[in-house]
Amino acid sequence: MQYGHFDNEKREYVIDRVDLPASWTNYLGLKDMCAVVNHTAGGYMFYKTPEYHRITRFRGNSIPMDRPGHYVYIRDNSDGDYWSISWQPVGKSLEEAAYRCRHGMSYTVYESEYKGISASQKLSIPLQDPVELWDVKIKNDSDRKRDLSVFSYCEFSFHHIMTDNQNFQMSMYCAGSSYEDGIIEHDLFYEEFGFQYFTGNFEPDGFDCLRDKFIGPYRTEDNPLSVEKGQCGGSFELGNNHCGSLQKNITLEPGEEIRLVFMLGEGSREAGRRMREKYNSPEAVDRSYEELREYWNSKFSKLQIHTPNEGMNTLINTWTLYQAEINVMFSRFASFIEVGGRTGLGYRDTAQDAMTIPHSNPGKCRQRLEELCRGLVSEGYGLHLFQPEWFVPDNEVKPFKSPTVIPTPNKDDYVHGLADACSDDALWLVSSLVEYIKETGEFDFADMQLTYADGGEGTVYEHMKKILDFSARQVGSTGICKGLRADWNDCLNLGGGESALVSFLHYWALSRFIELAAFLGREEDVKTYTEMAEHVKEVCDRELWDEEWFIRGITKNGRKIGTSRDEEGKVHLESNAWAVLSGAASPEKGRLAMDSVDKYLYTPYGIQLNAPSYTVPDDDIGFVTRVYPGLKENGSIFSHPNPWAWAAECMLGRGDRAMKFYDALCPYYQNDKIEIREAEPYSYCQFIMGRDHSAFGRARHPFMTGTGGWAYFSATRYMLGMKPEFDHFEIDPCVPGDWKEFRMTREWRGARMEISVENPDGVMKGVREIRLDGEKVDRIPVLPEGSTHQVQVIMGR
Repeated sequence: MQYGHFDNEKREYVIDRVDLPASWTNYLGLKDMCAVVNHTAGGYMFYKTPEYHRITRFRGNSIPMDRPGHYVYIRDNSDGDYWSISWQPVGKSLEEAAYRCRHGMSYTVYESEYKGISASQKLSIPLQDPVELWDVKIKNDSDRKRDLSVFSYCEFSFHHIMTDNQNFQMSMYCAGSSYEDGIIEHDLFYEEFGFQYFTGNFEPDGFDCLRDKFIGPYRTEDNPLSVEKGQCGGSFELGNNHCGSLQKNITLEPGEEIRLVFMLGEGSREAGRRMREKYNSPEAVDRSYEELREYWNSKFSKLQIHTPNEGMNTLINTWTLYQAEINVMFSRFASFIEVGGRTGLGYRDTAQDAMTIPHSNPGKCRQRLEELCRGLVSEGYGLHLFQPEWFVPDNEVKPFKSPTVIPTPNKDDYVHGLADACSDDALWLVSSLVEYIKETGEFDFADMQLTYADGGEGTVYEHMKKILDFSARQVGSTGICKGLRADWNDCLNLGGGESALVSFLHYWALSRFIELAAFLGREEDVKTYTEMAEHVKEVCDRELWDEEWFIRGITKNGRKIGTSRDEEGKVHLESNAWAVLSGAASPEKGRLAMDSVDKYLYTPYGIQLNAPSYTVPDDDIGFVTRVYPGLKENGSIFSHPNPWAWAAECMLGRGDRAMKFYDALCPYYQNDKIEIREAEPYSYCQFIMGRDHSAFGRARHPFMTGTGGWAYFSATRYMLGMKPEFDHFEIDPCVPGDWKEFRMTREWRGARMEISVENPDGVMKGVREIRLDGEKVDRIPVLPEGSTHQVQVIMGR
């Protein structure tokens, strides 16, 4: 069953049927002001932090779902009937009214047709300004004159998400509202600069600043009293719950259209005046849309593909890059799932996200990498969750301590000990740093001095050595790396046990570091870390192989996890994919391991994390055995590690298997299965319920998952084969044998390559010839900035 379609020309997903089984979301804002909205205009907005500076309220996991939001109501004054431009909250019958939602790149549009009135509401946040524009167009399609009233509505937050949900004896009496000169000002008295405004590019005919006056007693956003009566009450007060509602009465002749722009922003009434002046004209609003288009087009232009796989084209060219970018910008804690209940950077998440898109967002990726280096303890492990602000001098004047000031703990409190360290966190950073340098050519970045979280400083290069040395020390009795608190899988609590995944990650990080050391001419380090890598590889081969696949780890009591003798948790995805992807496994064992992944873990919706699911609690293995079978870490199709398997199959040269795995997880190919999937088909979700669950195939937790970045990375670097190196660019695809040709464009260090790939022999991997501007070459060198080149790749044996 389909609920919508991809519009590739406009880079939009169009929701044609809005009565979705789950909320389908989008992200607005690219700098300090951000909003998370769904297909019915539900959602919330924040400034810089979703936890400590929430602007509009949101009640996650509530009934009705996804309330409140940023709504516009229309009332027909001839008969008192009213509706909302977005289907919810009023929710007119879909047999009487037509509704659509169009999610685009940093904007969302809601459209309705009801009783001869067509209307649209476009939400966006300009590139440069902390204001959300509600661009409303209303047209009279009937043959008679129409008398209408338009009402806006949003509910203001008390800024801190916890304050929104508790301690009303304080918060209810420290926030106020007022109306003047067509501007509502929301004032948080317990903050020195705690102001928001709501205004419009018109002279209002009414207003309400108090939520409970606008909505009315024993009512909801479905049937607000002011809209039902047809007149706002002019309410405002010091204390209480506050909202932004402006009323505009309009008269439309047949065929006439009007355009109103509401503005919800950060700052005082004076800030509202400035934004109203700037965006007063439709031309200024349209210019802001063009700036957003140019922003995203500049990113998309860095890499575009035209292959025989339409789903891959649509996602790689637009949606998967968009998802990866959003994760780098927002981290993980702004969604309808996390709802901003905590903030900061997750170490492992951010390190992986920053690895995947340095070509399209080098500035933000470098910022994240520097923040992660500062969040590294001098012993060599990362702070699992930290605020980057902890390590930057804070010169902001804070005249008094507000409940919404982001707390800065003492160093002794935020630099946690080894007992709270995750064994994989910092290992991801090594490869991310190397990838960044390969992409940008910023070789001096390796020698940039950065501090450690617990004091002192070292170069980026020295930070990397600290990480590698830490993992070399933290090994168990077999020589395999310890799992510590967790090893990427937070529910596999190995404690004193050992992790196959971490040892393979250690080998991968060592290999990448050795490449960098060799390029920089640091021969002593090449020798030292090559010996370390060879030792890790030998130990992994000796201790982790189990007849047809690699085990997942060893418990603190010495019991192996994931063996042929296990009845539950027999085969695990992470260890087998990384045995191959890291290069640690021999080709023969690698093929057997990935054959086992295909045999035991593959499903039509993607690859399960493990199988069979655990049903008997076993605290020696960890909390994963207490998760319901088929959910999350216990036998679900956990999306994040699926792209590891695509890359691993490419390492083995099996493009058909890699594409089979890609297509299974690809949300594009679940667009006609929404009655099963439920979640949006333009975003990878954190997990899909596995075979052992009654809702097999249902997807949950969209957007905020490392799957987006890794899907982009594996598809473009391994499957399509576009890999930047230190001094050249490699093109070595691994694709299905029936792909006879495909095209790609890629910008690298300021030069543009227009790449055509031909596969006359129907091979899956192997390059027979490369031509650069018609000349045969062994490899593609660094090309002059600003130049454009034709690259012809002939695959073959």
